[in-house]
Amino acid sequence: MSPDYQIPGRVPEDSTPREAISDYWRDRYSAEPYYDASLLFDDYEPAYRIGHTARAQDMIRAYEEIEGELESQWAKERGKSRLEWDQARSAVRRGWEEAVNLDPRRNSGG
Repeated sequence: MSPDYQIPGRVPEDSTPREAISDYWRDRYSAEPYYDASLLFDDYEPAYRIGHTARAQDMIRAYEEIEGELESQWAKERGKSRLEWDQARSAVRRGWEEAVNLDPRRNSGG
């Protein structure tokens, strides 16, 4: 299946297991500067996933070019997360930034 084709409602395969993304952030989210101790990992996880998936699908555009799209996506896909966009924005961006490091297709051994 072409990587450009996406079945509606289905996260496209980016070669990174979803569990690997969750495990990576579960170990790190509480050290992030935007972390709020009154929130749980489950509140942040959808933001990391959305950012990661967006970057895996679109390695060319700058984050600033798609932030509006990501905000709309957050509104639709946040699930039970208690984060509003203003809170989720930083986690989405971190998911976006770290996707390059988590993508096995970009593993250069360093």
